[in-house]
Amino acid sequence: MLEQRKKILVAPLDWGLGHATRCIPIIRQLLNRDCEVFIASSGRALTLLQKEFPQLTSFELKAYDPQYPDGGSMVFKMAFQLPKFMRAISKEQKEVEKIVAQQEIDLVISDNRYGCFSKKTKSIIITHQLNLQMPLWWKWMQPMVNSYNHKKLKQFAEVWVPAPEHSIIPVLTKSNPDLKLRYLGYLSRFEKKNLPTQYQVCAICSGPEPQRSIFEKMITRELKKSSLTAIVVRGKTEILNKHYNKNQRVTIANYMTGEELNDVVEQSEIIIARSGYSTVMDLAKLHKKAVFIPTPGQTEQELIAAELMKQKMAYSVKQSKFNLKSALEESQKFTGFLNFDFDNSLLSRAIDAVL
Repeated sequence: MLEQRKKILVAPLDWGLGHATRCIPIIRQLLNRDCEVFIASSGRALTLLQKEFPQLTSFELKAYDPQYPDGGSMVFKMAFQLPKFMRAISKEQKEVEKIVAQQEIDLVISDNRYGCFSKKTKSIIITHQLNLQMPLWWKWMQPMVNSYNHKKLKQFAEVWVPAPEHSIIPVLTKSNPDLKLRYLGYLSRFEKKNLPTQYQVCAICSGPEPQRSIFEKMITRELKKSSLTAIVVRGKTEILNKHYNKNQRVTIANYMTGEELNDVVEQSEIIIARSGYSTVMDLAKLHKKAVFIPTPGQTEQELIAAELMKQKMAYSVKQSKFNLKSALEESQKFTGFLNFDFDNSLLSRAIDAVL
């Protein structure tokens, strides 16, 4: 009798695109093992995965719809939205139980969606946020916040960490005895192809609104004033038409597939982007040089950017102080991402262990 195909539900968070993009290599490995994969998410994250894997069945979950401030305190803005987030978590848990029952799911893999677990089958969560960081004035809350975070992570059978045990951002991913951890190594959807250079600058716009639009307008304005050959990827996956504007020195694309973005990043001398964890992993995979502009008030991105500056890998600058000419000049003092070990065997072993 033939063994029945394993049915896997993959459910990434919809805060930006990073959680969805790092699920791509996981979905690929599951498909290579002849698993039947289902996708569940919301917003641009869901749209991105639907475009990457149009053959897969997908489900729309309740969107978290985080709103970032265009100024003022990030902590207050997030705290004000907590009731909305808690309702989304409660709603998605019920939806996941329905999907598990209807599709006879064997395994749930959540990426940072705390409600995407099932009491009827094994559930795993992917996160690099083992130790959440609070802004300076709110450090006194950090132990309490992480205690609650670990309580939520314990709802899952395993916590998969998309990093090696000794990562470049150790404060986020360091081991915790309270959690059943499995380190996957660095994850990226990209593959190095050694393509020739076509652009001097590639700007990647991402993250929740209104900051994504603020970033896009700022960087597009600066590039159009320069004499550089550049491309701006807006990250607007919800727009049906990719709409490449190639008639000007600065090319504008509404969105790109993973393979298209892989090629464009590799064909660019330097990348300007947010310092999101998944973005950093993608650029490291291609050994690129980068200028990072952390989302204002987002403590984790600010921490990652500062750590990469300290290690002389990538230059970073506050959005309010960004100047294209000086940023590109300063970036020459940094090495870029070199000697990163992407050990796919760690992910392979993790997947084999749960199938």
